[in-house]
Amino acid sequence: MFGLKVGFTALCCAAFYLIYLDGQIRSKMDGKLWQLPAEVYGNIQSVRRSDSDSLNQITSLLLDNGYRQTNLLGTPGDFKVENDSIVLIRRAFPFPDGAEPQRVLRLRFNQNKLNVIEDLVNRRAVDEFRFDPKLIAMLQSNNEDRLATPLHQYPRLLIDTLLLVEDRRFYQHDGVSLLGISRALITNIQAGQTVQGGSTLTQQLVKNLFLSNERSLTRKVNEALMAVLMDARYDKNRILETYLNEVYLAQDGDTQIHGFALASQFFFGRPVQEISLDQIALLVGMVKGPSLYNPWRNPNNALQRRNVVLKTMLEHAIIDQKLYDLLSARPLGVQARGSINKSQPAFMQLLQQDLQQQLGEAKANNLSGARIFTTLDSQKQRAAERALINAVQQLKVKQKIADLESAIVVADYRNGAVLAMVGGVQTQYAGFNRALRSQRQIGSLVKPPVYLAALSEPQNFRLNTPIENRPLTIKIKGSADWQPRNYDNKFGGSVMLLDALVRSLNVPTVNIGMKVGLDKVIDVQQAMGWDQIKIPKVPAMLLGSYSISPYDVTKLYQVIANEGKKIPLSAIESVYQRNGEVIYQRAFEPQQVVAEEAAIQTLYAMQQAVERGTGRSLQQNFAQYRLAGKTGTTNEARDTWFVGIDGENVTTVWLGRDNNGKTGLTGASGALSVYREYLSLMPPTVLNLPKSDNLQWVGINDYGSWNCNSSRTIPVWTDKNQNFCASASAVVPSGAAPAAATSLQDAAPSDVESAVERQPSVWDALELQQDSAPAPVEDAQPSR
Repeated sequence: MFGLKVGFTALCCAAFYLIYLDGQIRSKMDGKLWQLPAEVYGNIQSVRRSDSDSLNQITSLLLDNGYRQTNLLGTPGDFKVENDSIVLIRRAFPFPDGAEPQRVLRLRFNQNKLNVIEDLVNRRAVDEFRFDPKLIAMLQSNNEDRLATPLHQYPRLLIDTLLLVEDRRFYQHDGVSLLGISRALITNIQAGQTVQGGSTLTQQLVKNLFLSNERSLTRKVNEALMAVLMDARYDKNRILETYLNEVYLAQDGDTQIHGFALASQFFFGRPVQEISLDQIALLVGMVKGPSLYNPWRNPNNALQRRNVVLKTMLEHAIIDQKLYDLLSARPLGVQARGSINKSQPAFMQLLQQDLQQQLGEAKANNLSGARIFTTLDSQKQRAAERALINAVQQLKVKQKIADLESAIVVADYRNGAVLAMVGGVQTQYAGFNRALRSQRQIGSLVKPPVYLAALSEPQNFRLNTPIENRPLTIKIKGSADWQPRNYDNKFGGSVMLLDALVRSLNVPTVNIGMKVGLDKVIDVQQAMGWDQIKIPKVPAMLLGSYSISPYDVTKLYQVIANEGKKIPLSAIESVYQRNGEVIYQRAFEPQQVVAEEAAIQTLYAMQQAVERGTGRSLQQNFAQYRLAGKTGTTNEARDTWFVGIDGENVTTVWLGRDNNGKTGLTGASGALSVYREYLSLMPPTVLNLPKSDNLQWVGINDYGSWNCNSSRTIPVWTDKNQNFCASASAVVPSGAAPAAATSLQDAAPSDVESAVERQPSVWDALELQQDSAPAPVEDAQPSR
């Protein structure tokens, strides 16, 4: 009787224990199985017939988006080049505005320019198509990354190979295979060591989800019991799908790579649907020992294990002998060692900052499974990284300075999209981001907004207004007198406002700023994007005596490039839940913050700075693009800057030393070298100066006087419908120079319409267009 009670008690305890285990399984499988990472994608790129891209450009774009060039199209992501055409299979993708199926497209070229795009499935010509964006990162995954993928999206051959190698009776057993355990036991006894396991896929899944790797009888019993319970409660396909997404296959720093879908991206840079048979064999082989068979760390082990799996496929007639010989002779085919979640670390820091600002902290920290579409242009990002590494290395050798650093920001000034960001020479270092966080003195980069503030007053300033260029002393209450000087200590009687900016002269800049007024200059700068910057209200601020990050510099120059319209810079395009629900969509309304006419004139002056001023070295290879730019150098050459503008993008480059040490470089010899290297890798587009109904082009002579017969013209803001040419000959004789302004500490410069004759200055007459003329020196030396 006692034995019966004990047996009944034991049976009840076992039943309760099984109920407890079943509750654990149901809680996990029926609830939130994983903290899914947010998937981060680069920008969605389109190919348009109207852009007339070359065959090489399209090929580069395909490769950059993870497409594979082949001789025979087989899977989505393949393309082939034949004569003057490209045929490709565009992948299916759930775009923000709706999912699109895969497409087969032919791109025909005429004289190396894209001429026709054909949809070969629908048999019609189309004007454009979109690429599926590239996966660039994973966020918020509790140190576990995976791409949760439905079972039907996994290749059938991968599933067949996995079952063949790991669990041949998966669809027959009830979670535990006694036959498999017996076979493994016999094999291990014959080998004298453990060479084969008897665990089913269901047991492996249970161990991964609920148990530890502890080798004990208790753990094995729990594993077997839970496997039977799971098999009884859930469909085989559900179990298989969960396993395919759960299996651990690699380590990426502190983050675990789970599932075949993400492992395919991690090792091959391609979706799992597109990998080849030998690559499938490698991934399946790694299940036995992800560390031991890691192809980057242990390539020989990985190669042997892959071929063992291929041999098993041969023995079971999945492949024939000819295919086995071909596949087993191939190299591993893995991409260069990289990282799923740490690429473009500087850009990712900006993205996370923008997510916090736009969504709020609570929502930004709860984006499990969301798809984040960013503005990142992977081609421009790669070019920026290579340019920075190459140029800085050359300057390190030349200057014999080992600790030179640099940062780059590239943005589309028409829509505010940040296309690339590099935070330092160690481009993949996720630490201090100089592009976003470094506060450095800006020197002469401050000058364009000072001149823009002046040009906003057309009654006082135009591009040909004469500005005094003599030694200057400014008395400051409570401080020593301030004596700004030009970089090379040269002065002249006067200089045109335009040429003062082109040559980056300090004294004329101070004269202009003092006349306009420090308050207005600061108001203009804050309206253009420096509203969070503490700008000191002292005369030295006119020469950039304060510190700003490269990212904030880009904000201001975006306004100059965009005709005075401000658009907030952003790394985010949109954020969507997996079900398609919109979490965030970037919407922007350009805000006119400074006069369009003043911005265009400033941009023209910056074009002149590249054509014949401090950015002149760009002319050798890029003259046809009519680029605009501005150099910047701070005291004792500690910081060097360059901002370049082409037909689409504004690019800011900083170069210096973290310890604020001297570099021996200027903006022209330092930061500009990085920009020039970037342009060699990512050719610019032509910058056509914007038009305005209130601007007309008027001829001037070498001294700035109106001369409508002159081939040299400048844009002039006709704020009162003036006709400069009608009275120019009567007001100012040809060849006569306008009068120099009196000291701008207490008087406005005379408008050229009422100018009187004076003796020209040698600085006014300097012809920088001559090929023999040296590039002018620059930039800011704020004080003696």
